Amino acid sequence: MTGTLGAQRPIVEGDDESRSSGRRGDIQGLRAVAVLVVVLNHVGVPGFGGGFIGVDVFFVISGYVITRMLVRTGERREARDWFVDFYAKRARRIVPAATLVVVCTVIATFEFTNFIRGAQILPDATAAALFLANFHFIATGSDYAMLGSDPSALQHYWSLAVEEQFYLLWPLLVLIAVAVVARVEKLALRQTLGTMLVVAITASYWHSVVATPEDGTAAYFSPFTRAWELAIGCLIAVVEPSLVRRLSAASSAVLGWAGATAIAWAVIALDEDAVFPGWIAAIPVLGAGALIVSGMVPSGAVPGRLLSTTVPRYVGDLSYSLYLVHWPLFTIVAIRMDDDVAVTTQVLLVCAAFAGAAVMYHFFEDPIRKSTFLAARPWTSMAIVPVGMATVFVVAAIERWRWDLTEPLIQQLFSPMGKG
Repeated sequence: MTGTLGAQRPIVEGDDESRSSGRRGDIQGLRAVAVLVVVLNHVGVPGFGGGFIGVDVFFVISGYVITRMLVRTGERREARDWFVDFYAKRARRIVPAATLVVVCTVIATFEFTNFIRGAQILPDATAAALFLANFHFIATGSDYAMLGSDPSALQHYWSLAVEEQFYLLWPLLVLIAVAVVARVEKLALRQTLGTMLVVAITASYWHSVVATPEDGTAAYFSPFTRAWELAIGCLIAVVEPSLVRRLSAASSAVLGWAGATAIAWAVIALDEDAVFPGWIAAIPVLGAGALIVSGMVPSGAVPGRLLSTTVPRYVGDLSYSLYLVHWPLFTIVAIRMDDDVAVTTQVLLVCAAFAGAAVMYHFFEDPIRKSTFLAARPWTSMAIVPVGMATVFVVAAIERWRWDLTEPLIQQLFSPMGKG
């Protein structure tokens, strides 16, 4: 019995919640669900044809977690350098692991496939390092919905690029809102942000509904069709105090079951032929939102209890590393085996992905994220970003020199050769 690796619809990194007492274990469990359905979809397990919706779940989580932190900081008007500290934390959290996987993937592609595929992945690597992978794949016409379309081993970085673009814009808007509210007595921060988010959700969702049937590739990768998914999470964080006051244990349980059902339906019912994101993305997005809201008030319902248990929380901790590691591993092995992956190989691939993710999380990602040296030096943490970009460009230049590839990287970046 054999299987073909699923069409690559990846997941994104979800940021850490505060280490304060407000940390929610069910959020980590929800991350585990999101990354697991993606991994099982990608390795070709039957019944997980819609596992690509894990990325939508993670967008909602990221919007919620980041906004929760930003709003609390903005309301307290803490240290004046909180804005720099925010980006320093993001740099420590995201860039080192992402850079390591890009570098290893480039080298592995040249060593274990051939120099033609290696040449094709170089512009993907440079786009990933610049957080422009989504625009790069739009320009090169990459199509996740085509089984056998030979996707890039770095194609999953499009979703990371969308998140980074969100991180660049949304904190700036929050900072502006904080400044405006401080000068206008009748304005409140949460109401101001809530109004902004409702407008953004309406515009972005409408754009997604209209654009997806017209150009599915551009709609799938575009930050403009995905912004509303992140904004849903942001809005939940903004109105959280009001929700907590009004939410009963019974309504919390109903929301938990409804959210779990929506996500399960999307995973089972959708497949690579779905017109996605479009209107139907609302099902997993609102399902994720319902689960997040449900967890604000303990209800004893099964979904919340399961998400908060030890194993899902641990898998949630590994989710970023697992997201980064699994797809390059799967694609390179599939290339070596001519896309004919037996069930035994599928199981071994999933186990190898988990093992690699655990090693990277415990010995690389987490130590850098928790580094007291870097935490005390936010500008040094910020320097990780250009260092990561430079590292990828140097490795790409070395491989081009080794294999005598003459096309300049910048010219190659948005050329047809870059299509994964």
